Amino acid sequence: MDFPFENCIVANERFSSSQARESLQYQHDMAYILLDLGKLGEATAAANYLCRREHEYLGRFASDKRKKEWLGGRFAAKYAAARVLLQSNNPLDWSNLAVIPDEKGRPFLAAEKKVVALPDISISHSGGLAAAMAVSKGLCGIDIQQVTERVDRVRERFCTPGDERILGSFFSVTYAQSTPVLTKLWAAKEALRKVADSIPLPGFMELELREIIAGSAGKGSAILKFVFTWRHNGLHGKPCTEKSSVAVDLIADYALALTARNDTVA
Repeated sequence: MDFPFENCIVANERFSSSQARESLQYQHDMAYILLDLGKLGEATAAANYLCRREHEYLGRFASDKRKKEWLGGRFAAKYAAARVLLQSNNPLDWSNLAVIPDEKGRPFLAAEKKVVALPDISISHSGGLAAAMAVSKGLCGIDIQQVTERVDRVRERFCTPGDERILGSFFSVTYAQSTPVLTKLWAAKEALRKVADSIPLPGFMELELREIIAGSAGKGSAILKFVFTWRHNGLHGKPCTEKSSVAVDLIADYALALTARNDTVA
Protein backbone atom coordinates (compact mmCIF):
# COMPACT_ATOMS: atom_id res chain seq x y z
CA MET A 1 0.00 0.00 0.00
CA ASP A 2 1.32 3.44 -0.93
CA PHE A 3 1.87 5.84 1.94
CA PRO A 4 -1.29 8.03 1.92
CA PHE A 5 0.37 10.83 3.88
CA GLU A 6 3.20 11.51 1.42
CA ASN A 7 2.10 15.15 1.16
CA CYS A 8 2.55 15.52 4.94
CA ILE A 9 6.27 14.64 4.87
CA VAL A 10 8.51 17.58 5.71
CA ALA A 11 11.61 17.51 3.49
CA ASN A 12 14.84 18.29 5.30
CA GLU A 13 17.98 18.05 3.20
CA ARG A 14 20.09 19.78 5.88
CA PHE A 15 19.72 16.88 8.29
CA SER A 16 19.38 13.57 6.46
CA SER A 17 19.30 10.12 8.03
CA SER A 18 22.73 9.39 6.55
CA GLN A 19 24.14 12.57 8.12
CA ALA A 20 22.69 11.54 11.48
CA ARG A 21 24.25 8.08 11.13
CA GLU A 22 27.63 9.62 10.37
CA SER A 23 27.41 12.04 13.27
CA LEU A 24 26.45 9.28 15.72
CA GLN A 25 28.85 6.74 14.17
CA TYR A 26 25.98 4.31 14.01
CA GLN A 27 26.89 1.42 11.70
CA HIS A 28 23.43 0.04 10.90
CA ASP A 29 20.32 1.10 9.01
CA MET A 30 18.48 4.21 10.21
CA ALA A 31 15.64 6.41 9.00
CA TYR A 32 13.64 9.28 10.42
CA ILE A 33 10.66 11.24 9.18
CA LEU A 34 8.83 14.48 10.03
CA LEU A 35 5.11 14.89 9.33
CA ASP A 36 3.16 18.16 9.12
CA LEU A 37 0.10 17.51 11.30
CA GLY A 38 -1.75 20.39 9.67
CA LYS A 39 -1.85 18.40 6.41
CA LEU A 40 -2.90 15.12 8.01
CA GLY A 41 -6.62 15.74 7.52
CA GLU A 42 -9.42 14.73 9.85
CA ALA A 43 -8.40 12.28 12.57
CA THR A 44 -11.44 10.11 11.91
CA ALA A 45 -10.43 9.59 8.28
CA ALA A 46 -6.76 9.00 9.09
CA ALA A 47 -7.76 6.44 11.70
CA ASN A 48 -8.97 4.15 8.87
CA TYR A 49 -5.33 3.19 8.38
CA LEU A 50 -4.95 1.78 11.90
CA CYS A 51 -5.17 -1.86 12.92
CA ARG A 52 -7.65 -3.06 15.55
CA ARG A 53 -5.17 -2.96 18.44
CA GLU A 54 -4.24 0.63 17.63
CA HIS A 55 -7.88 1.71 17.48
CA GLU A 56 -8.21 0.64 21.11
CA TYR A 57 -5.56 3.20 22.13
CA LEU A 58 -6.84 5.98 19.87
CA GLY A 59 -10.21 5.84 21.59
CA ARG A 60 -8.63 7.05 24.82
CA PHE A 61 -8.10 10.56 23.42
CA ALA A 62 -10.98 13.03 23.45
CA SER A 63 -9.71 15.99 21.39
CA ASP A 64 -9.08 15.92 17.66
CA LYS A 65 -5.75 17.70 18.24
CA ARG A 66 -4.45 14.98 20.54
CA LYS A 67 -5.69 12.27 18.19
CA LYS A 68 -3.82 13.84 15.26
CA GLU A 69 -0.61 14.08 17.31
CA TRP A 70 -0.92 10.41 18.24
CA LEU A 71 -1.79 9.35 14.69
CA GLY A 72 0.99 11.40 13.10
CA GLY A 73 3.61 9.85 15.36
CA ARG A 74 2.41 6.31 14.60
CA PHE A 75 2.23 6.82 10.84
CA ALA A 76 5.69 8.41 10.84
CA ALA A 77 7.12 5.51 12.86
CA LYS A 78 5.64 2.89 10.53
CA TYR A 79 6.95 4.64 7.43
CA ALA A 80 10.41 5.13 8.93
CA ALA A 81 10.47 1.45 9.91
CA ALA A 82 9.43 0.40 6.40
CA ARG A 83 12.35 2.43 5.03
CA VAL A 84 14.77 0.69 7.38
CA LEU A 85 13.43 -2.73 6.43
CA LEU A 86 13.85 -1.85 2.76
CA GLN A 87 17.44 -0.73 3.40
CA SER A 88 18.02 -4.09 5.08
CA ASN A 89 16.59 -5.94 2.05
CA ASN A 90 13.61 -7.10 4.09
CA PRO A 91 10.75 -5.10 2.52
CA LEU A 92 7.52 -5.03 4.49
CA ASP A 93 4.74 -2.59 3.72
CA TRP A 94 4.14 0.05 6.39
CA SER A 95 0.46 -0.89 6.55
CA ASN A 96 1.40 -4.35 7.92
CA LEU A 97 2.97 -2.77 11.00
CA ALA A 98 1.32 -1.79 14.27
CA VAL A 99 2.70 0.52 16.96
CA ILE A 100 1.80 -0.48 20.51
CA PRO A 101 3.33 0.32 23.92
CA ASP A 102 5.41 -2.15 25.89
CA GLU A 103 5.10 -2.68 29.65
CA LYS A 104 7.11 0.52 30.25
CA GLY A 105 4.93 2.54 27.90
CA ARG A 106 7.64 2.72 25.24
CA PRO A 107 6.31 2.28 21.68
CA PHE A 108 7.40 -0.76 19.70
CA LEU A 109 6.48 -2.43 16.42
CA ALA A 110 4.37 -5.51 15.95
CA ALA A 111 3.30 -7.32 12.78
CA GLU A 112 0.74 -10.01 12.11
CA LYS A 113 3.33 -12.03 10.22
CA LYS A 114 6.73 -11.43 11.80
CA VAL A 115 9.05 -12.84 9.19
CA VAL A 116 12.00 -10.59 10.07
CA ALA A 117 13.31 -8.79 13.13
CA LEU A 118 11.48 -5.49 13.35
CA PRO A 119 13.29 -2.17 13.84
CA ASP A 120 13.30 -0.27 17.11
CA ILE A 121 11.32 2.97 16.92
CA SER A 122 10.97 6.27 18.76
CA ILE A 123 8.24 8.92 18.45
CA SER A 124 7.88 12.59 19.34
CA HIS A 125 5.60 15.51 18.52
CA SER A 126 5.56 19.24 19.24
CA GLY A 127 3.61 22.16 17.85
CA GLY A 128 2.47 21.22 14.36
CA LEU A 129 4.99 18.43 13.70
CA ALA A 130 5.27 14.74 14.49
CA ALA A 131 8.64 12.96 14.32
CA ALA A 132 9.69 9.33 14.38
CA MET A 133 12.83 7.31 13.73
CA ALA A 134 13.71 3.66 13.32
CA VAL A 135 16.94 1.65 13.52
CA SER A 136 17.70 -1.91 12.48
CA LYS A 137 19.80 -2.74 15.56
CA GLY A 138 19.81 -1.57 19.16
CA LEU A 139 17.65 1.27 20.49
CA CYS A 140 16.92 4.74 19.17
CA GLY A 141 15.54 8.00 20.52
CA ILE A 142 14.11 11.07 18.78
CA ASP A 143 12.74 14.31 20.14
CA ILE A 144 11.37 17.43 18.53
CA GLN A 145 10.68 20.63 20.45
CA GLN A 146 9.18 23.83 19.13
CA VAL A 147 11.28 26.83 20.14
CA THR A 148 9.19 28.82 22.60
CA GLU A 149 9.83 30.93 25.68
CA ARG A 150 8.57 28.08 27.85
CA VAL A 151 12.07 26.58 27.82
CA ASP A 152 13.42 29.72 29.52
CA ARG A 153 10.93 29.36 32.35
CA VAL A 154 11.91 25.75 33.10
CA ARG A 155 15.66 25.89 32.35
CA GLU A 156 16.59 25.15 35.97
CA ARG A 157 14.85 21.78 35.61
CA PHE A 158 17.12 20.50 32.83
CA CYS A 159 20.18 22.77 32.44
CA THR A 160 22.96 22.29 34.99
CA PRO A 161 25.75 24.82 35.70
CA GLY A 162 28.09 22.39 33.91
CA ASP A 163 25.80 22.36 30.88
CA GLU A 164 25.87 26.16 30.82
CA ARG A 165 29.68 26.19 30.86
CA ILE A 166 29.89 23.80 27.91
CA LEU A 167 27.29 25.77 25.94
CA GLY A 168 29.09 29.01 26.71
CA SER A 169 32.48 27.65 25.60
CA PHE A 170 31.09 26.47 22.25
CA PHE A 171 28.72 29.32 21.42
CA SER A 172 29.08 32.92 22.42
CA VAL A 173 28.01 33.29 26.05
CA THR A 174 25.04 35.44 25.07
CA TYR A 175 23.81 33.02 22.40
CA ALA A 176 24.36 30.04 24.70
CA GLN A 177 21.68 31.46 26.97
CA SER A 178 19.22 31.98 24.11
CA THR A 179 15.97 30.10 23.68
CA PRO A 180 17.09 28.17 20.52
CA VAL A 181 20.22 26.79 22.20
CA LEU A 182 18.39 25.85 25.39
CA THR A 183 15.75 24.10 23.28
CA LYS A 184 18.48 22.08 21.55
CA LEU A 185 19.77 20.96 24.94
CA TRP A 186 16.28 20.06 26.12
CA ALA A 187 15.55 18.03 22.97
CA ALA A 188 18.91 16.25 23.22
CA LYS A 189 18.24 15.17 26.80
CA GLU A 190 14.71 14.06 25.94
CA ALA A 191 16.02 11.90 23.09
CA LEU A 192 18.70 10.40 25.33
CA ARG A 193 16.21 9.44 28.03
CA LYS A 194 14.30 7.43 25.42
CA VAL A 195 17.26 5.08 24.93
CA ALA A 196 18.29 4.87 28.58
CA ASP A 197 16.56 1.49 28.94
CA SER A 198 16.68 1.69 32.72
CA ILE A 199 14.22 1.95 35.59
CA PRO A 200 13.87 4.63 36.69
CA LEU A 201 14.84 6.73 33.71
CA PRO A 202 17.68 9.18 34.36
CA GLY A 203 16.58 12.68 35.32
CA PHE A 204 17.43 15.65 33.14
CA MET A 205 19.94 16.92 35.67
CA GLU A 206 21.68 13.52 35.73
CA LEU A 207 22.52 13.78 32.03
CA GLU A 208 25.70 15.86 32.01
CA LEU A 209 26.77 17.64 28.84
CA ARG A 210 30.51 17.07 28.34
CA GLU A 211 31.27 18.28 24.84
CA ILE A 212 29.76 19.75 21.68
CA ILE A 213 31.30 18.68 18.38
CA ALA A 214 30.73 20.63 15.19
CA GLY A 215 30.28 19.03 11.80
CA SER A 216 32.76 19.38 8.96
CA ALA A 217 31.48 22.87 8.16
CA GLY A 218 32.37 24.13 11.66
CA LYS A 219 29.99 25.80 14.06
CA GLY A 220 27.70 26.80 11.22
CA SER A 221 27.19 23.15 10.22
CA ALA A 222 23.66 21.81 10.13
CA ILE A 223 24.34 19.06 12.65
CA LEU A 224 25.98 19.34 16.05
CA LYS A 225 26.87 16.39 18.25
CA PHE A 226 26.11 16.78 21.95
CA VAL A 227 28.10 14.31 24.07
CA PHE A 228 26.72 13.36 27.50
CA THR A 229 27.70 11.15 30.41
CA TRP A 230 25.34 9.71 33.00
CA ARG A 231 25.55 7.20 35.82
CA HIS A 232 23.24 4.25 36.26
CA ASN A 233 23.15 0.69 37.51
CA GLY A 234 24.49 -1.61 34.82
CA LEU A 235 24.66 -5.38 34.75
CA HIS A 236 24.03 -7.03 38.12
CA GLY A 237 23.20 -3.61 39.59
CA LYS A 238 26.80 -2.43 39.47
CA PRO A 239 27.04 1.39 39.06
CA CYS A 240 28.64 2.53 35.82
CA THR A 241 29.12 5.72 33.82
CA GLU A 242 27.83 5.78 30.26
CA LYS A 243 28.85 8.08 27.44
CA SER A 244 26.28 8.84 24.73
CA SER A 245 26.03 11.17 21.74
CA VAL A 246 23.02 12.97 20.28
CA ALA A 247 22.83 14.57 16.81
CA VAL A 248 21.06 17.93 17.05
CA ASP A 249 19.82 20.44 14.50
CA LEU A 250 17.58 23.50 14.40
CA ILE A 251 14.91 23.25 11.69
CA ALA A 252 12.99 26.49 11.30
CA ASP A 253 11.56 27.06 14.78
CA TYR A 254 12.04 23.46 15.98
CA ALA A 255 14.95 21.69 17.64
CA LEU A 256 15.40 18.11 16.43
CA ALA A 257 17.53 15.53 18.26
CA LEU A 258 18.34 11.92 17.31
CA THR A 259 20.37 9.24 19.03
CA ALA A 260 21.01 5.50 18.77
CA ARG A 261 22.73 3.16 21.20
CA ASN A 262 25.44 0.99 19.68
CA ASP A 263 25.99 -0.80 22.99
CA THR A 264 22.64 -2.55 22.60
CA VAL A 265 23.46 -3.83 19.11
CA ALA A 266 23.23 -7.61 18.80
